[in-house]
Amino acid sequence: MTSYSIFVREIDDSEGRPPQLLAYDIGDCREAQSIVSGIAAAYPEHGERPGTGVYWFRFGGNMHEIYAWPHH
Repeated sequence: MTSYSIFVREIDDSEGRPPQLLAYDIGDCREAQSIVSGIAAAYPEHGERPGTGVYWFRFGGNMHEIYAWPHH
């Protein structure tokens, strides 16, 4: 069975830090995508990269990506 994790990363990160895990073991892709889009929408400046399922938002002057990732 496939479950999903949610990750966030700072896009403009010059230090190259890896994405941070926000949630794991989400059992349904639609649920994971709903959580991702809801978190992004909580910020005034946000959007979606068309066709990718990756969302972005601006926080603290920095741009971030948030997405769901499948695992088994």
